[in-house]
Amino acid sequence: MINLFQELKKIIKYRHLLFRLVIVELKVRYKHPFLGFLWAFIVPLFMILIFMFMFSYVIKLPHKGYPFFIFLVSGLFPWNYLILSISASTTSLLDRGDIIKKVYFPRAIIPMSIVAVNLVLFIFSLGLMLVFLIICKVKLSPLIFLLPVIILMQTFFILGLSFIVSSLQVKYRDVKYIVEVLLFVWFYLTPIFYPLDLIAIIPGPLLKIYMLNPLTQIITFYRIALISNYVNNIPPQIGLFGLMLSNFLICTTVFLFGFVIFKKQEPQFVDLI
Repeated sequence: MINLFQELKKIIKYRHLLFRLVIVELKVRYKHPFLGFLWAFIVPLFMILIFMFMFSYVIKLPHKGYPFFIFLVSGLFPWNYLILSISASTTSLLDRGDIIKKVYFPRAIIPMSIVAVNLVLFIFSLGLMLVFLIICKVKLSPLIFLLPVIILMQTFFILGLSFIVSSLQVKYRDVKYIVEVLLFVWFYLTPIFYPLDLIAIIPGPLLKIYMLNPLTQIITFYRIALISNYVNNIPPQIGLFGLMLSNFLICTTVFLFGFVIFKKQEPQFVDLI
C-alpha cells in the first residue's frame, strides 16, 4: 500500500533537486543558440504572427467577434504544452539512467522536471497571447481569473500521464512509439482547429462521450477564460459546472493513478535501466 502523503513529503524534501534539474534543462536548451533564452519568446511569437497573417489576410475565416488565429493558438499552446511534456517524459528515466544508478532521490522528480520546464515555456506563450488579445482589441473574458486553475489542472493531468509513460517505458521499450501514435490520433479528436459548436450536432450520448476527452475540456476552459462569451459554446446538456466537475475529477484521478503506477514500478528502475 502506497502512502501518498509520505511519498509527496519525500518529493518536497528534494524540491531543491527538482529546481536544479529545471534550471539545468533550461540552461542546456538555450546555452548554445546565439539568442539564448529569447527563443522561449521568439518561437511562440512567430507562431502567432504566422497564424495571424494566414488567417487574417490569406485565408479569411469568419468567426464570432474575435480573429480565428486567436481561437487557433488558444488551443495549440495548451496542446504543445502537453505533447512536448509527454514526448520528453517518456524516455526521461532512461535518459537520466546514470544518475538513477548512482544516487538515491525520488525518481518522480525526473518526469516532474520535464513538465516543469515546459510549464515555464507555456506560461511565456500564454503571456504573449494575452498581449495579442489586447492588441487585437479582443474582449477579455470575465472568467479570466480561472486561468491559473486551468493551468494547474492541466499540469496535474500531464504529470499523471508522464508518470505512466515514463515508468512503463523503462520496462516496455515500445511505449514511446505507442505514445507517438496515440498523440497523433488524440490531436484530431480534440477541438483545436475546429470550434466546439460543430460538435454540438452529435447526438446526446455520443456528445457526452466526446466531451469526456480531458483535452477537449481543458482547451475549452482556456478559451472560456480568455475569450469573452466563449462559455456560450458549451453544449447546454453539459453545462459549465458539469464540465468543471468532470475535468477536476479526471485530472485528479489521472494524476493519482499515474503516481501510484510510477511508485509500483520504481523499485525495478535500477535493474531495468
